[in-house]
Amino acid sequence: MEIDDHDERYDSLAEYSKNYDIYKQIQGNNGDGYISFPKEIIPEDTEDKIYIVSNCLRLKNYLIKYNDKENCENNNCCGYINYMLNKSIKTLKKPHEPIFNFYISYINHYSNGQIKNLCASKINYMQVEKYKKTDQLYNAYEICRLFMANKHDTSTCSLAKSCANLYNNIFITHLELNDVKFCKALKNFKDVLESYKLKSKIKCSGEYLNLMSYPESCTLLLQKSEQLVVSSGYQAGQTETQIESEGPSGLQEDQMVEIQEDYTTSPSSLSTTLPISLFSSGMGGLLILLSFYKFTPLGQWLKLHTQRYGAITKNSDEELYEMQQPTSEYDERNSEYIGYNIAYNSL
Repeated sequence: MEIDDHDERYDSLAEYSKNYDIYKQIQGNNGDGYISFPKEIIPEDTEDKIYIVSNCLRLKNYLIKYNDKENCENNNCCGYINYMLNKSIKTLKKPHEPIFNFYISYINHYSNGQIKNLCASKINYMQVEKYKKTDQLYNAYEICRLFMANKHDTSTCSLAKSCANLYNNIFITHLELNDVKFCKALKNFKDVLESYKLKSKIKCSGEYLNLMSYPESCTLLLQKSEQLVVSSGYQAGQTETQIESEGPSGLQEDQMVEIQEDYTTSPSSLSTTLPISLFSSGMGGLLILLSFYKFTPLGQWLKLHTQRYGAITKNSDEELYEMQQPTSEYDERNSEYIGYNIAYNSL
C-alpha cells in the first residue's frame, strides 16, 4: 500500500481547473526565451530540439506565474506541470526517459534559481501505470468541468453522459485500487459530481445516468490511511494523547513506581535511623542478659564483683545457692511438672 504523501499527489478537480487555466495562459508565450536558452543543456543535433526547448520554457513561465512556494504547494502546481511534461514526450518516437532528462537539467540549471526552489525535486519521469491513472483522471476532469460550466446549455445532456462515462471507466479500468492518493482524488471527484446533481437517476433524453458506487477497496484503504496518520501523529508528538492510548498498562506502571518510592528508604533517613536501631538493639540485649544472669556463668562473675559493693543481699545469695544445689525434694517436684521441665530444659 502506498503511503499518502503531500509532495506527490493527484490534483483535485478544483486544482486541476486552476492549473489548466494557468498553463493555457502561458502555453504560447515563450517570447525571446529561445535566444537566451542555455546551449549546454541540449546538444545542437538533438532531434525535436525546438519542441523540447518550447516545453522547457513553458515549465519556467508556468512556475513564474505562481512564484510562491506555499501557493504552489496548495494547488499542487508541481504535480500538474510534471504531468504535462510527461504528456509532451508521449508524441515523440524516441525513447522518452532520455528526453525527459533535458527537462530535469533545465530546471536545475544555475540560471533558474527562481523556479528550482519551487519544483526541482518534483520533476521526474512518471512510470507507465502512474501516468495512465493521472491521464485518465484528468481527462475526466476536463469533460466534467465543461459540463459544470455549461449545465444550462443545450449540450448539457451530452456532456453529462460523457462525464458519467469517463468517471465510471476509471473504476472499470482499475478493478484493484491500492493507491491511497488516487482513492482520495476519486472520493473528492465523486463528492463534487454529486453536488452538481450528477448522481443516480438524472434523466437525460429519456436515459438515466448512473454513477458507479465508490469502491469498497478505496473506502478500506482510506480508513487504514487515517489510522496510520493518527498512529504516527501520537508517536511523533509524545503528548498526553500517547500516554492515554497506553491504557491500564501505563497506569499500573506508574502505581508500581509509587509503591517502590513508598517502601524505599532514602540515604539521609538511613543514616539517621541506623544509630538509633543499633542502640535499641544493644540495650535490649543487655536487659535480656541481665535478666538471666543468675542462670549463667556470667551470673557468678557478676555476683562476686557486685558483692564487694553491697549490690546483692545475703538473702539473694542464699536463694541462688539453694537453686544451684540439687535436692531430692526439688527433683521430685520438678518431675511432677513435665511441661515445666521441658520448657525449662529447652531454654
